[in-house]
Amino acid sequence: MKTSDDHRLKGWFYFPESPANRVPGIITWSQNSGADLELIGGLPPEPQKEQANEWFQRSREFESDTLPSTIYGELDSGKKVCIWGAERRSYKAKMGSQIQEEFWHSSWVCVGAHVASADCREFRSFRVALDNLYYLTSDGRFGAPLWTQIEGVEHPGEKQEDGTYLCPFTLPVIGGYRAGWATGSIADTTYSINTYATRPWISPATEADPALKLSFMTNRRRRGASIELFASADAEVALIDDLSSSAEELLHRTSPLLGLMSLATFNTSGVESIKAQTVDGEEVSLLCYTGHQSEPDLYTEAGGTVFTFNDVSLGNFLEAWQRLTSGAQAQYAWNLVVGLIGHSPLMVEEHLSQVLAAAEGFDTWCLDGGKNTELKNRLIRLHDKLPAELKTQLQLDVEKWVDWAVWARHHVAHGGTKKHRDISNFYQLKIISDSVHLITYLAALSELRIPDEKLIQAITRHPRLRVLADRCAEIPKLPTAEDGP
Repeated sequence: MKTSDDHRLKGWFYFPESPANRVPGIITWSQNSGADLELIGGLPPEPQKEQANEWFQRSREFESDTLPSTIYGELDSGKKVCIWGAERRSYKAKMGSQIQEEFWHSSWVCVGAHVASADCREFRSFRVALDNLYYLTSDGRFGAPLWTQIEGVEHPGEKQEDGTYLCPFTLPVIGGYRAGWATGSIADTTYSINTYATRPWISPATEADPALKLSFMTNRRRRGASIELFASADAEVALIDDLSSSAEELLHRTSPLLGLMSLATFNTSGVESIKAQTVDGEEVSLLCYTGHQSEPDLYTEAGGTVFTFNDVSLGNFLEAWQRLTSGAQAQYAWNLVVGLIGHSPLMVEEHLSQVLAAAEGFDTWCLDGGKNTELKNRLIRLHDKLPAELKTQLQLDVEKWVDWAVWARHHVAHGGTKKHRDISNFYQLKIISDSVHLITYLAALSELRIPDEKLIQAITRHPRLRVLADRCAEIPKLPTAEDGP
């Protein structure tokens, strides 16, 4: 069950402490808003009868007797389901009668087991599918097509007088599951990148009748038959020594992977699906509202990968992540740097304030740049981290860039500055914000020991980084400080 898909789940629902009081309902799930549970009837406790004097709908802010709760259920399919941290949004009732309808909302749905809460230590591991993760691996599952001979095909590769032109070929595929393509660990947590590719169904029947394998793989549509082949990857997150953990804790431990995907693609990466295993061995699907939108069926952009595991291993990345986020406030500063990737505020002033805060925080807390260092020196330090050839490619006028960046920070933070400068249009501020954003990002990549040539390729070939690199070359076009009145 995918987090990225919409779901509609019917069943009977009840509070764990009141299994006999069951009411029918429907869970609707969307990754944009989370889970909504609509019940026909109500779960206890019910409102006082004097409140129900007409058909009405009351919002949950008027209810003091209903706190965030866990709701259990059994779906029509027979599967167990639970909703964690559910909040009653509203209900409908009629004079002198019980609740007719009740509406709950939550960010968590667990399908496959009854677990008391999201912070209950009932899980051993997570398996998380992230957008574009497969492209960080070099696990080639599809081989080059090969021309071949197939019985019954005459004159292959030759066009006949009646227009017949048959070209039989085979497509080598390494199907199946490969565990541990890339591995790494931090503290008490292990990470493993696993890959999978389409394979034929294996059973005594299919092995006795190979044509049955083809039948199972073939989709028959009105326009004709098709066979879909795909390769993908997911990440397994588990505690060392096989310790149990909660769903909330395991989800928190995916943070390094989300940061990895943002840095590796210079884009946001959504969570397509989350699967977990309980300590009792039950396999469950978790639907969780993360704020990271997944679009697994969209075409991935050409040149969208900045680096892969061939450039930095998962183990080395996690080692760098732990080093950069271990100090005071370092985790927050790191999250700000990676969180701004793919984020486009409507106001350039907002973006300017955010990227300068990220640059200052990254140097202060992640790189131990000192607490009393001026912003201009922090920006210079970040630029100095870049390889010489990359600096040449960017053509950044560092002195003017720093001068404008410091002025812009004061201008935005204080609602204007005494040392006024003429800004002819918002684009001049965008030049500053985009260039600071790029330099901070490249400085973070340099901490991962990404090869110099990959960094240079990134600013010349990556569709969005190339645009930001052009902003750096426009810094000399900004007015000088003396131009303002």
